[in-house]
Amino acid sequence: MSTPLPSPVPPTSGFPSRKPRQGAIASYLILNITSGTVAGALQVVVPLYALSLNAAAGQIGLIRGISGLGILLLVIPAGFLVDHYGSKRLFLLGGLCSTVAILSLSWARTPEAMVAIMGLAGLFNPLKMTALNASFFNNLQKMGLEKAGWFKGSMSIGLTFLGPLLGGTLVGFVGYPPLFRLLAVGTLIPIGLVFFFHHEPSRAAHGKSLREAIAGQFAEFRTLLRQRSLYLPLVTESISTAFFAAFSAFIFVLAVRNLGLKATDASLLLGIEGGVFIVTVFSAGPLITRLTQLQLYLLSMATALVGLIPLTLSATFAGLAFASVILGLGLGLINLVVSSGIGRLHGTKGKTVGLFSAAVGIGISVGPMAGGVLAQKFGIDAAFLLFAPLFLGLAAAALWLDRRAQARAKVSQVHLSSAIDNRSGKEVSSLN
Repeated sequence: MSTPLPSPVPPTSGFPSRKPRQGAIASYLILNITSGTVAGALQVVVPLYALSLNAAAGQIGLIRGISGLGILLLVIPAGFLVDHYGSKRLFLLGGLCSTVAILSLSWARTPEAMVAIMGLAGLFNPLKMTALNASFFNNLQKMGLEKAGWFKGSMSIGLTFLGPLLGGTLVGFVGYPPLFRLLAVGTLIPIGLVFFFHHEPSRAAHGKSLREAIAGQFAEFRTLLRQRSLYLPLVTESISTAFFAAFSAFIFVLAVRNLGLKATDASLLLGIEGGVFIVTVFSAGPLITRLTQLQLYLLSMATALVGLIPLTLSATFAGLAFASVILGLGLGLINLVVSSGIGRLHGTKGKTVGLFSAAVGIGISVGPMAGGVLAQKFGIDAAFLLFAPLFLGLAAAALWLDRRAQARAKVSQVHLSSAIDNRSGKEVSSLN
């Protein structure tokens, strides 16, 4: 078993450190819902605006995926900064930079300009999201491991339900540039909440030089990477994020451009998927203790695979809505697997969350970009079918790792029994 990592700074419980347990939970819920609502509205408005600029499927995939490259580049340094300087400062800095990036979209007039702006936005998002993630998981043991999925679940209330419905509704009444300005103003709400109402203990002055501090941070990071239980959840997070990013980008192409549905119908499909995801995350938490990790992995992957069937075969809103329900259930179960895995890992949560946020960055980038390339060559269904072998691969990996762990446990038991027998034999001999 790995030993807990030493912290380079006095341990902190993050934003809600002065609040009781229930207050901490409510605090994260409010922050995540408000932040997620703006991000969810952007998930609708950005691809619809790109479609209005006659962007091809490949360009839409690039617009959606380019922000993930920034996340991938900066999220691990952001994790170091969170552990060193605290969650609140990083959240405020990242939030203000994101506000400026969203405001800039109101002046974009070509798909290429949207690509550039979304790439810059991806550089700022890791600061605030890693800070919020680290603060939540630092408090997870106090709030209860069964609430591991609540962070992503509460974010998804806005990201995949309220935000898409709001964006799909407003886009019919407000032009795109004014809507981007309105959403930029909306990002100031969580920034204000953190600035005025959240408190973080003062961080003691560091006696070490900057070079020593950085060396210590990398030593802890290497220790974290030695945990074998880290890697399957890490890959799972990347693939599930890649699928959701592809789904949220290309469901608009499928519904609006291919099937001739309204933009509000497409945003409703995203809202349905998000609604089921939310219900699953908040209601299926007891499965973490009732099922083994392997059983939960297999159930979640099987559900996601089933959801791909109506998604690629349906040509009606009802069929796509049914697919959205199944996919929301599958992704919700996957979130429970990943979140409970993060909660069980040892180490300072800034670095742990930094790694998982890097996995999210890979998913956000690769999912829409690869899907866009396949959609250009083979049709929009190929952007979704890409994930069938990946989900199967995750299930197979979970099964293989479980059997390997059982085999190691049997070998250890044999060695332990042999050692006990040898010791007993020596004691009998000494008595004789």
